[in-house]
Amino acid sequence: MNKLFLLAIFAVVSYANDTIVQPKKCEIIKLSNFTTLVSCDKLDYIVQTKESRRDDEDNMKKITVLSEKENKIIINK
Repeated sequence: MNKLFLLAIFAVVSYANDTIVQPKKCEIIKLSNFTTLVSCDKLDYIVQTKESRRDDEDNMKKITVLSEKENKIIINK
């Protein structure tokens, strides 16, 4: 009975190890006060911010996704 229980636990743990999403390893490089480069796997993101005038105003200006084949702007304010 104990062997069956241990075998079931081992099977569940090995299945969970394969299905749990591993966190991406990202690198963040601050290029200037308002520009940051974020590199994750095969995609790079250029995040451009602006100085907001009010506290409730969003400071995001532009996000550009860079891949091997194309560059695409996903947020442009």
